[in-house]
Amino acid sequence: MSVSQRAHRRRATENDRHELELHPDGTARIRALDFSQPTKFTTELRRRIARALDMFSESLGAWLAGELKAEVDVTLTDISQHSWAAAKAQLPADSIAVAVHADAVERPMLMSVELPLVLQALECLLGGEAKNAPTERHLTEVDWVLTRGVLDSVVNQLSGAWQDLGGTVLHRGELDLEGDAGVLTPVGEPTLSVALETKIDELSTTLVLLIPWGAIEPFTESIRGSGREPRADPLGAGALRRSVAGAQVLLRAEVGSLQMPIERMLSLGPGALLALEQRAEDGVLLFAEGVSLGRGRPGCSGLRRAVKLSSAGDTPVRADTYAKLGRRELERARAHLDRTREMPESSAILGSIFVRVWVELGRTYLPLGQALELAQGAVVELDQPAEEPVELFANGLCFANGSLVVTSDGAWGVQVGQLLH
Repeated sequence: MSVSQRAHRRRATENDRHELELHPDGTARIRALDFSQPTKFTTELRRRIARALDMFSESLGAWLAGELKAEVDVTLTDISQHSWAAAKAQLPADSIAVAVHADAVERPMLMSVELPLVLQALECLLGGEAKNAPTERHLTEVDWVLTRGVLDSVVNQLSGAWQDLGGTVLHRGELDLEGDAGVLTPVGEPTLSVALETKIDELSTTLVLLIPWGAIEPFTESIRGSGREPRADPLGAGALRRSVAGAQVLLRAEVGSLQMPIERMLSLGPGALLALEQRAEDGVLLFAEGVSLGRGRPGCSGLRRAVKLSSAGDTPVRADTYAKLGRRELERARAHLDRTREMPESSAILGSIFVRVWVELGRTYLPLGQALELAQGAVVELDQPAEEPVELFANGLCFANGSLVVTSDGAWGVQVGQLLH
């Protein structure tokens, strides 16, 4: 495991520790994770860039294998967007920073190459084997000459993929060990971080490319149009698909649910703890018009609640069907419950009627086409403010709100706050 991978895993573990805030009653209140991130790089844009960089990975691996006389495998392992400052903060300390310039584009990119990768390449170029390379050492003038040659070739390989996307020719710029290679970018600029795992004789290291929005904005339309072949559409099928893709669909983030007698549901009052059947470690389920799109982790994006998808390729699940419960029916049931306190023999009626109770993190609307393109890692921002309570539903009717908690046995739960009339 590389230094950057160990650091990433350590940061993830630390984040997981701070998701929950333990309370004396054995529950753990949820502390929202902040999923704030730029959204300039759309899902489709990232997909097309990833496709081009997959080809770059293959060509770079083949070139390095021939040049180093070793077994080399280069794989795209991650592509995600952050602010420039956040993306740069994730770069490993033991790496060489390389500026990558494009013709006629003012904003350069930044490539980060882990030092062990360079040392392994140097060992092979000098007739040795990658496994004999030290993990760190001072680079001599000869080392730097060879390193510049390798990095020039890496940038040349990248240039081919970049031009396939519609960009211009790339050139290697300044490089250094302790700085940013002269790449000055506003700290808040949306940035795409691309991680490539490089294995030389099974020794794994990482190469990271940071692509600020300004480096790609001049030809984003070209990227979006790449790979599209205009076809005759005499029956208007394409227009129909575009129209359907633009239709707004309801997305709702369901935390968990359970079936219960309506008598028990009506007995829930402020302060009551309702334990759900689903485990907190499984996250929440995102539904689009009653069909699941995937699971994710609850958190916030800026001032609004959000879900970050952790899985999006699972077999779709349909939401349970139920008889709709209206406000009037709820009031009649409450009145009946009040009467049964005086006539216990009538309580059997409410005890035999079951309702489905579930908890929602929030809702939003998205175009159908955009909803179907949601992939792992995507952040779905909901309409609910981050500080608002979650809502409890019974057969489609919102009847209460409360605070999301994790019970002592790891299940989702809700501390009821207020009944809604």
